[in-house]
Amino acid sequence: MEEALVRVVDLCKVYNPGENEVRALDHVNLEIHKGEFVAIIGQSGSGKSTFMNMLGCLDVPTSGKYYLNGTDVSTMKDNDLSVVRNKEIGFIFQGFNLIANLTAIENVELPLIYRGIDRKTRRKLAVESLKKVGLEKRMDHKPNEMSGGQQQRVGVARAFATDSDLILMDEPFSALDPLTREELQDEIVKLQKEYQKTIVFVTHDMDEAIKCADKICFIQNGTVIQFDKTEEILRHPANDYVEKFVGKNRLWGNPKYIHASDIMCKEPYTLSKDRTVIQALQVMRQNAINSIFITEGKSRGFLGIVWLEDLSKLDVQHMSASIGDMISSDYVSVYEESSLQEIIDEIDYYKSGIIPVLNERRELKGALTKSILLSTLSKRYKKEQEG
Repeated sequence: MEEALVRVVDLCKVYNPGENEVRALDHVNLEIHKGEFVAIIGQSGSGKSTFMNMLGCLDVPTSGKYYLNGTDVSTMKDNDLSVVRNKEIGFIFQGFNLIANLTAIENVELPLIYRGIDRKTRRKLAVESLKKVGLEKRMDHKPNEMSGGQQQRVGVARAFATDSDLILMDEPFSALDPLTREELQDEIVKLQKEYQKTIVFVTHDMDEAIKCADKICFIQNGTVIQFDKTEEILRHPANDYVEKFVGKNRLWGNPKYIHASDIMCKEPYTLSKDRTVIQALQVMRQNAINSIFITEGKSRGFLGIVWLEDLSKLDVQHMSASIGDMISSDYVSVYEESSLQEIIDEIDYYKSGIIPVLNERRELKGALTKSILLSTLSKRYKKEQEG
């Protein structure tokens, strides 16, 4: 595996060492790889802001190691840390941190000046970055001539213009109205995917973390309680502390994390391809179903589907025919790992009476029906109403 961009080993930060000491960070071990989007969540005083200060080289640990891009920065002096911050880290602040008497484009150019980038190049980078966040018509405006959302877009443009490997965000959207916050969340996710930057951000908003992050890190009393992929945390919170943040129904409010295998009927009605039409009709009528899956072998290799409506139109002389000859191609299938979001986007389930769920070898693993999908969607609606 590629070396981690961020690696901390037994990282500790102790204030007032001695009898009244405060352990803001207590033996933190963590690796963040290039291109990952990580959210840090914890209660006030949990140590998350201290941890961000360490990652941003704004403070040094009492003990332990911090490796950034393979370089140990935990023992560097202030001047050296300043160089690291300038060259390798981009910051997006909650309070925007724009220079009041500079225009948007001049604010974006500022860290590029410190890097020694020539005027023509930095102007080009600043223009491109501001265009990416939709501010091509606000480049010459000063902060007091822009809304809060526009000011934060300048902050985002400034961070991405530096082309830093690591971008740190400290509750960057908490001061914005809900609509602007959602728009900026979408833009950050889009930019992160486009530029494949490593982003670490602090937030109190679990929904924001789920929407933006690939992984979530929960900190309590200076200790990492759980650090895992977002889906894994939604499914398996490590303890009550994490579960309180996650909430019991939050998984159902995030369809991209609900898979076909989570909600499918695992024992749909099937017939071997060697059975006859009359046998298929008997099974369907006895069980009040209007279709049945046709499979072969013990592994239930999926061949297709037959519909009661089609079989009912056959005359008597076809009743002894092999059901394998009657298979219809009028169906849509999904895979076990298909998300509810993908299923909703791709399938008109009001037309499809039943949907086969297959594995990668096209073996039948289950089925989805209208009632299953509607029940799942109703759980999501209930969660949204409760929220």
